[in-house]
Amino acid sequence: MMQLGSLFIQSFVLLVLAFCPIALAPAQTMQEKLHEALEKIPHPTSVADFQPAPALPCRNQGKTFVCWSFATTSFLESEMMRLKREPVRLSVMYPVYCGYMEKARRLAQTHGGSRFAAGDLFTGVFDVCREYGALPASVYDRPAAGGGFDQTQLYADLERCIQETRLQGKWDEARLVARVKKILKRHLGEPPKTFSHNGRTYTPKSFLAEVVRLPWTDYLMLTSFESAPFNTFTELKVPDNWRHNTNFLNVPLPAFYDALKGAVRAGFSAAVDLDNTEPSYESTGRYCLIPDFDLPAAQITQAARELRFLDGATSDDHVIHVIGFNNFGGEDWFLAKDSWKVAWRDGNQGSLFLHSAYVKLKILAFLVHRDGVPQADAWLPRRGS
Repeated sequence: MMQLGSLFIQSFVLLVLAFCPIALAPAQTMQEKLHEALEKIPHPTSVADFQPAPALPCRNQGKTFVCWSFATTSFLESEMMRLKREPVRLSVMYPVYCGYMEKARRLAQTHGGSRFAAGDLFTGVFDVCREYGALPASVYDRPAAGGGFDQTQLYADLERCIQETRLQGKWDEARLVARVKKILKRHLGEPPKTFSHNGRTYTPKSFLAEVVRLPWTDYLMLTSFESAPFNTFTELKVPDNWRHNTNFLNVPLPAFYDALKGAVRAGFSAAVDLDNTEPSYESTGRYCLIPDFDLPAAQITQAARELRFLDGATSDDHVIHVIGFNNFGGEDWFLAKDSWKVAWRDGNQGSLFLHSAYVKLKILAFLVHRDGVPQADAWLPRRGS
């Protein structure tokens, strides 16, 4: 009986396997699925596949959470080059220093109600430029030993300071600002009040006015969400918009995408706020795409974009600098400079390729010179409206 039972079981197993060959195949990993999805569509293979806007080489942000400063200063550098200014590497740490000072003030004024964290948007750099000026990287940025940036201890010390203040419940603005300033000076250094650049002496404000010399009122920030009426200015409601800036022009998704595409095709660049939590970003380190097994490109609509933002699948995580566009066999791709560590793996030097589907679904907002988006004149709210 035992022998007959064993023969029966063996025959049954062979029969099942004969009719279910898929059981023999190992399950595909997410990386394999994404690679298959990428190979199904024409795509770039190197930066040489693009003719990018003028830009300085990408910088690695190291162990910091200040991508917003790296991307936006990169954008300003490109704007200087586009407008035939002297190309200058701008300080990424000066906006961090000044930004934290303003966050400390706002935190005290709101008795702990404002956000105090490393994150920010492109508005953070523009606000610092307006209030404090700018510095060249050569006179302020000081990488850690080995050439990278490491702000791990800075964040720990700032967090300890804020927690102590919360526990004490004493929101004295002057005292908190002084404590935060002391920590910043220890880790970042004290910004110079005057400095030499190309044989001339400047202050941060005179350097901004005489060397950077950008048309600050000619820049637009665009977004696309149904939470506000289209063709009006609105607040981008994300945690990093800690100042609750309401100067984001809200337009429908087709107009939003065409504006970014048209500007970059015309030789402009754009600073971009996006979600980088999709598997394609982490898995490939170079390609941002939405595979069909997640959401087919034809189904990426305003409603789909809205739903993923509202349910938290799309979040405000990262800022990059888009500098190029090209079409490959009918597929739109964008080239970006990315300071985050993922884009520096395997010898990559901070270059990132974004497919049109990813741009439509996962880019929350972008900053661009208004000349790159001439159609925006028709969208801008009329005076008095």
